[in-house]
Amino acid sequence: MNHIISNVKEGFSKAFNATKDKLSQVKDSISNIHVSAKRSGNVTMSTGRSRSRITMQRPARRGTRRYTARRVNRNRFTAVVAIAVVAVMVPVMVMAANGDTAQAEPDVPEMVQVAEYNVEAQAGTTAMAAAPEITDTTQAVVEETTVASGEAETDAAVAKTAEEPTPTPEPTPQYVMLTEGMNDASVPALQQRLMDLYYMGADETTDYYGPQTAQAIKYFQRKHGLAVDGAAGPETQALLFSDQAKEYTMSLGAEGYDVERMQERLMALGYPISSASGYFGEETEKAVKYFQRMNGLTDDGSVGHMTEELIYSGEAEKALEYEEPKKESGSDSSGSKGNGSSGGNKGNSSSGSSGGGSSSSSGGSSSPSYTADPGSVEAFIDVALAQVGKGYTLGAKGPNEFDCSGFVYYALKESGNGIGYMTSGGWAGSGYTTVGWDDLQRGDIVCVTGHVAIYLGGGQVVDASSGQDAIVVRNMGSWFQSRFICGKRPL
Repeated sequence: MNHIISNVKEGFSKAFNATKDKLSQVKDSISNIHVSAKRSGNVTMSTGRSRSRITMQRPARRGTRRYTARRVNRNRFTAVVAIAVVAVMVPVMVMAANGDTAQAEPDVPEMVQVAEYNVEAQAGTTAMAAAPEITDTTQAVVEETTVASGEAETDAAVAKTAEEPTPTPEPTPQYVMLTEGMNDASVPALQQRLMDLYYMGADETTDYYGPQTAQAIKYFQRKHGLAVDGAAGPETQALLFSDQAKEYTMSLGAEGYDVERMQERLMALGYPISSASGYFGEETEKAVKYFQRMNGLTDDGSVGHMTEELIYSGEAEKALEYEEPKKESGSDSSGSKGNGSSGGNKGNSSSGSSGGGSSSSSGGSSSPSYTADPGSVEAFIDVALAQVGKGYTLGAKGPNEFDCSGFVYYALKESGNGIGYMTSGGWAGSGYTTVGWDDLQRGDIVCVTGHVAIYLGGGQVVDASSGQDAIVVRNMGSWFQSRFICGKRPL
């Protein structure tokens, strides 16, 4: 590149010097001609006295003029040609130097401007003439270069992609076969998932895979068309923890203990079901639709968690054909009907004694450890503590089996407080005084997600625990605190 620039500079310098020398010679020649012509004129004039000599000098003067004109014209032509050659060659050499050196700009000396000639116009014409013509050959070369450039960019992109590390896929969970009676660290997550999908009505998780967990798994398997064996194998767990898992429902064709209990409850409310067979047939579907219409629900004939909760609640509307069952003397109906129930006999015992008397859940054969005292927090707690050790059954309201909401309802009723049945969500949204975690007092109702308990003070509660399958007294640990909604003060 430097060599090319040096050659261009050297050629330009030689052309410039040659032109300059030629112009000097032309100038000297013209000066000499003028001097000679002047001398010849003087001689002629000095000899002008002789007419004959003047006459003789005229031809010589004409020849001298013609000769001088030819020389002047020839020299001028030579100078013009030299200048034109320089004007053409200098731009060509500069353009060649620029093209060969690409981005480099050679240091070219400034051109001498000649006023008599339009060098710029001549250079423009020369540049246009020197521009390369676009032919089929050059077009093909350009296209090949473009394709090669595109392929190079593609190869670079592929190479960059190949260099980027491939993300490591998440490992497939390895599920352990869980069967009834097992203790395993994976059971709490399984139970929590069942609770979230309403297959399990527990209020806390454990690592024990007991009968309640096995029953919930059966309901899940029934809903999803799996083999109903109550064992949580890899297939069952993979579906349970996937996005395809469906919420709990009972519908046409279902069969199980939950269907039997639901049929019994609808029959007790006066809905037309001939028997509690445990099979969800067309008769049961019609009765469910009837119940849903009576209670303002969508009558799709399927029992989801909302319909089921209302079926077992004290707010369930009875059928239009409902007839109050007749009691036999000395007998006690199931669920302690008549003890402060919807009849409004607050504080009455099963034997019919009025407020303040003792109540009995066994037809008066034994005296309980509590007495009814409306508005008394201690009477309320005495009734609750008297039930400790009794069993847990979803939807039960006593006297020997309870769920969490039924337990609170029973304790209030037996202590002489006619507060209607409410689910855990109903208590949380009720109009009673709301208190926070740090403001709980003895006798407050502790509302957590999906569960209620009775506060005893000192961080303890008494409640119907599905996890322990019984009425228990226990401390409020992290489970209660993480799911805490509010406290309600009914008394």
